[in-house]
Amino acid sequence: MNKISKMLAVCFFAITLLMFLTENKASAKSNEKVYKAYSLSSEKSKFPIKLSNSLVIDVTSSKEPVIKKDGRVLWIGHGGIMSHEISFTVTKNSDTYFYHKTGVEGTESVEVVGVTKSGDIFMDGMFYGDGASMHSRFISPSIIEIGIEKYSPFYDGSTTSKHSGSFKSKFYQLYINGSAKEVAYFDNTFASLAKKGQLKWVPGALGMSFSKLKSVVKDPYAYQDIAEHYNFYFSELGNYGFYHNSNSSYAIKPNAKVRGIFRTSDLDGNRKSLRPFFRKQFGKEVLSYGNHLDVYRVDKYYLGVQYFDEDTVHLNLTTENVFR
Repeated sequence: MNKISKMLAVCFFAITLLMFLTENKASAKSNEKVYKAYSLSSEKSKFPIKLSNSLVIDVTSSKEPVIKKDGRVLWIGHGGIMSHEISFTVTKNSDTYFYHKTGVEGTESVEVVGVTKSGDIFMDGMFYGDGASMHSRFISPSIIEIGIEKYSPFYDGSTTSKHSGSFKSKFYQLYINGSAKEVAYFDNTFASLAKKGQLKWVPGALGMSFSKLKSVVKDPYAYQDIAEHYNFYFSELGNYGFYHNSNSSYAIKPNAKVRGIFRTSDLDGNRKSLRPFFRKQFGKEVLSYGNHLDVYRVDKYYLGVQYFDEDTVHLNLTTENVFR
C-alpha cells in the first residue's frame, strides 16, 4: 500500500509539473506579438497602446511617436509632415522592437528601436532607401522586412511618374546586442513550406478557401480584380489567384480555393546563385524559358521563379503550371 501511495504521489507530482511547464510555455508564447502598421496621420486616435511588457506606445499632437515606461519617456521620434508610419512587437523575452518610417518619397528612412521590458534602449539604427519609396514590416517579433521601390522606367523627374509599384525586399534579424544581420530567404524552411503550398513569410496556403484567407490576411485595404489567369485578391502581404467565375465577374466566392500565391515584393538573387538551391530541393526545371524563367515541380504544386535585371527574383506558387 505504501508503494502504491508513493507511486501515485510521484505520478501526481509529474503531471502537475508537466501542466505547469506547459501552461508557462504557452503563456510565454502568447506574449509574442507583431502589431499592425499604424498611420500617424489617420490613426493617432488609437493611441496610447499599452503592451504586455508594460511599455506604452503613444503619439503626440505633432505626430511624434513616443515609447514610455511608467509615465517616463524613453524615446521620442521626429514628427510633422515627415512622420508616416510605425509598428512594434513584443518578443518571447518581452523585449520590444519598434520602427518609425519617415521622410518624403525618394528620401525615406526607417528607424528601428529596441527596448527591454525594463525600459533600457539597446538598439537605435537606421535603414535608408535610394528608390522611389520604401516599405517596411515586421514579419516576426524580431525580423524586419525592408523593401525599396524601383523607379518607373517612365520616370521624367516628376513625383507622379516615379512609382513603378515594384519593390525588392531584404530581411534582417534583430538582436539584443543592438545588431541587425541580413537573413537568407531561400533556405530549408522555404523549401518545406513550398511543398505544403505556402510561400515563406506570406500568409495563406494553396487550397485555402477565400473566406478563411481573408481571416488570415486581415488587410482592410485588400481588393479584388481580374487578370489573364485568375481572379485576384490583392493585399499588402501577398497576392492570391482564384479560378475565374463562369460569369466573368470580379467577385470571389467565399468557398473558392486559392490556386496561386504571389509575393508582393521581389527578392535579391540571380539564376546563377539560386539554380543550384532549387535543383537540390526540387529537382531539375520542368520548364525553362530564355534567361528569365524557371519552373519547378514542388510535390503537387508548381514554383515559378522569374529573374529580372541582374539581381531580382519574383516568385509564383501555383496549383498548375500557368507558364505552359
